[in-house]
Amino acid sequence: WYQRRVREKKSDIEMYHAMQSTTKGSKREDPLKILDPSSKKLVTVESQRIMAVLDDTICKIRLVTLLPELTQNTEKYANIISDDIRAMLKEHYTLETQYSKVFLLQEEEETVAHTGSAKRGGLDGDVEQMSYESLCTYRGQLQQQIRHSTRSIVRLFSRNHSALEAVLKHVSERPSAATSLISTSNNLRSIIMEKLLTTREEEEERSRYIQQIIQREVKASVEVKKLEGLLQEASEEREADLNKRNVEIKKLKSDLAQLQKSSNETNKRIKSDSMKQELTDTKTSDGKCDRLNQSIAQLRTQLAQAVAEHRQSEQILRSRKIKTESALETWIVKYDTDMGERQDEFEQIEAVYKVEKQQLEDLEERFAVLEEEYNRIIEERRINAELKAEEERRLRLLTKAAVVIQAHWRSYATRKKLKQKKKGKKGKKGK
Repeated sequence: WYQRRVREKKSDIEMYHAMQSTTKGSKREDPLKILDPSSKKLVTVESQRIMAVLDDTICKIRLVTLLPELTQNTEKYANIISDDIRAMLKEHYTLETQYSKVFLLQEEEETVAHTGSAKRGGLDGDVEQMSYESLCTYRGQLQQQIRHSTRSIVRLFSRNHSALEAVLKHVSERPSAATSLISTSNNLRSIIMEKLLTTREEEEERSRYIQQIIQREVKASVEVKKLEGLLQEASEEREADLNKRNVEIKKLKSDLAQLQKSSNETNKRIKSDSMKQELTDTKTSDGKCDRLNQSIAQLRTQLAQAVAEHRQSEQILRSRKIKTESALETWIVKYDTDMGERQDEFEQIEAVYKVEKQQLEDLEERFAVLEEEYNRIIEERRINAELKAEEERRLRLLTKAAVVIQAHWRSYATRKKLKQKKKGKKGKKGK
């Protein structure tokens, strides 16, 4: 709602500006242009004389306000002023000094008259011996002389334009009141210049334009009052809305305080319950710890007993192992002896076989020509083949037996080495 009211007020203001912009569109571009005079130069001789007099007056004011600085520092500005001007400045400075003394004496006389003091001090010469009436008369004379001296100095500077321009350019120390007077004079010159440049028709047109501006201002003030009324209504409505929201905020704060109070009570109750539960759990855990410690002590006793029993059984098994190893070594020696005897027998048989084979070959060569003996030789060959097959079978059996014996021997030797290594490791652990 508040934003809607603001948008309505903005639309009213924009409508007012649009209404104002439709009037005199050409003059709206520069509203103050009509106030400027159409002519930029003075046409009549009287106006030119007026401005010349005003400019001369401003120049003399600038010069006169610089006299205190020039009279006190004549030597400093000796290069820009002539000798006659410097002499006049010294005389003027003397008159100003004398005037200051008389002014101080008059103030002392007035102070004596008010306070009843008996004596003057601080000044010398004939002036100090004068009465109060004489001082007043003498002060008037000094004022008249200072006026004549000032006029003479101004006339000398007006005749010497180079000196005047040099002084106005290089000397700038003057009192603040004098600076204000010069600024006011310049403003007065601008106003008079504008008045002299403005014709009667321009003055009438300016008056009409000002009346139109006044009428517009009146209309604008009415619109402003209307908008201010709308703004006041919107502000009051917004204030009522804010008051309503403040009441709701206070209510919510009270509810929040009650909720916080109840939550604090709930937290306290939960803390007390948790502390009670913690105490109960602590007692229960202490009982469990005691029972577990008793169980640990019992298990440690059982472990010690089991270790003692296992050590006895280990000793018995080690003695059995020693006996088994000694018996195994005996059997291995016996096996080696038997195998050596069989190997010798096998070698003898093989030598006989070779001799007989040689003989068979001799006989086959001898009776190869005879056809009669062919069958007998065939038969013998068959018999020999059978014998050879038998011998070969026997040889294969012997070879297989030798391979099996060698395999058993190698496995025995390997097992013996492994047992010796294990025995050495166990002996080290036992130690």
